[in-house]
Amino acid sequence: MLGRIIIVAAWLTVLGVGLYLRLHDLENRPMHADEATGARILAERLEGADYKFNPSHFHGPTLSLSTVPLAKLRNESSWSDLSKLTLRLGTVLAGALMILTPLLWQARLGHVGALATGAFLASSPLLVYYSRVYIHESWFALFAMLALAALYRLSQRPNINVALLAGACIGLMYATKETFVITILSWGIGLLVVCLWRRKLPPVRLYLLPACIVAATAAFIAALFYSDGFRSFQGIVDAVRTYFVYETADGHEKPFFFYLHQMLWPKHALGIWWTEASIAIFAIFAALRNRHSSTVIFLAAATVTHLLIYSMIGYKTPWLMLAPWAHACLLAGFVFASKENKQVPAPIYVLLVACLGFQAYQSSQASGRFENDVRNPYAYVPTSQDVESLSIWLKKLPIERDAPLAVVGTGYWPLPWYLRSFENIGYWPTTAPELKERDILLVTPEQQSAMAALLKDSHTQVPRSLRENFSIHVYLDNELWQQWMDTED
Repeated sequence: MLGRIIIVAAWLTVLGVGLYLRLHDLENRPMHADEATGARILAERLEGADYKFNPSHFHGPTLSLSTVPLAKLRNESSWSDLSKLTLRLGTVLAGALMILTPLLWQARLGHVGALATGAFLASSPLLVYYSRVYIHESWFALFAMLALAALYRLSQRPNINVALLAGACIGLMYATKETFVITILSWGIGLLVVCLWRRKLPPVRLYLLPACIVAATAAFIAALFYSDGFRSFQGIVDAVRTYFVYETADGHEKPFFFYLHQMLWPKHALGIWWTEASIAIFAIFAALRNRHSSTVIFLAAATVTHLLIYSMIGYKTPWLMLAPWAHACLLAGFVFASKENKQVPAPIYVLLVACLGFQAYQSSQASGRFENDVRNPYAYVPTSQDVESLSIWLKKLPIERDAPLAVVGTGYWPLPWYLRSFENIGYWPTTAPELKERDILLVTPEQQSAMAALLKDSHTQVPRSLRENFSIHVYLDNELWQQWMDTED
């Protein structure tokens, strides 16, 4: 009984630390551009619009659909009502649930191994930081970890119920992001490596029916989500078409070793050494220590395959590593797996405590005082804090809510989030003569020269910042500017 109490207390501690790292000051950071576009899709759902999957952008429907209950619970029913807290609470929930997924491996890992894995997941700076961002990856990583646990159980004892569960989780992965094929491919290569290592094929006849059930269930769940409850067959077609028409944004091309440098190479910035190499060290040690375990061989091969595939793709962002890194955390936990009854040397436990403490410290700094600092290696293309004050300033101007505003240029997200209290906003990709009649204009860099020439006699220019090396020039009608100056006096 005492041992069980200690284990429960330890899990509550791990979960509590993970929740604190994910929840503290959750609303402080300015909205990221990707968060704002996701919020716009959610708002359309809340306002009663039929969901239509866009195969060229924005990924699957799970993110917005999962946030609807939270928004309704907090009485937020429109674009203007939404809050950063409501949006981010959903991904915090996904991150918290992922911390608990090692419990599904407890029969294989043992109490200590499962707890260590949970602690790795709870304290990883990458997983913590992006659990606080309203994007798809936290949900995707959670569904991947649930599917992996279900598939493992299915491999041990094939049965229909577990096959249905595994298929549902894979379907949710597909409904979240089209990149689910990379994870499926990585698992397939992991299985192939195990077969080659063992020089033995699995009993195909035994797994044929469960595999068909998994595939059929995954297809059904994905179709259900993409078709908006089978109300739009086109959504199912587009879920396949997205692999041929998806458009990636410019500026995210990175070299092959970007992820290795991001996660493992020590980087000194803001007075801190940033690295998650300790998890990689534990994962390598686990692979060597349990090199005769099919499960460990599979996990090691799947983790490395994930990394290689994502590294070979030119388009790279840090959050794409969430699912692969969760796999690495699970693999690292096998250092403490009790199934083989191997004695873990005491220094390894000391190293574990040091690793977790160092990770938690990095996480607290990355998601705390340096959350929006461009020198923070986890802060990817952060929105300037200046945008928060810009929004407040615009609301203080002596204008009505229905006053005409114009945003001129491209790459302006997340500005629509900060302008959502204004009711009359137009968006122009290029300069147009009629824009001179607008009292307030916000202009992105590529249109700045043309707009400056157009408005030089009629408007006053106020430079602001949207993100690093991306300015926003606010133009106020001269009469409005004078009214503002008079009120300030």
